[in-house]
Amino acid sequence: MSEAPLRPGAKLALAARVWVLFGRVLIGLRREPLPAYVARLGRPARRREERWAADRLSRAVDRSLRLGDRRPRCLVNALVLYRLLREQGDDAELVIGLPAHPTDKDAHAWVELAGVDVGPPPGRSGHEELARFS
Repeated sequence: MSEAPLRPGAKLALAARVWVLFGRVLIGLRREPLPAYVARLGRPARRREERWAADRLSRAVDRSLRLGDRRPRCLVNALVLYRLLREQGDDAELVIGLPAHPTDKDAHAWVELAGVDVGPPPGRSGHEELARFS
């Protein structure tokens, strides 16, 4: 996996990939039920040769999609990260959960690799698993 600092051109290319996936995710969520869409996202047509550490991809998704203090909903961020990890062959899982003592209906989504939260920030953030998609 590549851990050296990214050159500006590589950062721009990764950010562009994140934004393209962001657009696809927004469209996909409107067209398909979540379980079917996650299953399709988890089966990329081709694998990427370049591999990145999960935490680097997580930060890239968070930083690329953040506009000032605004960012997409956690489900969208998590789906973009999920797809990036699956493209490079990682066995990522999308997890949706609720706080241990929920006071409203707001759920949260994050991505895990081998049961370890990899983000995107804030990751699990104290939520209990409700559903898992792989």
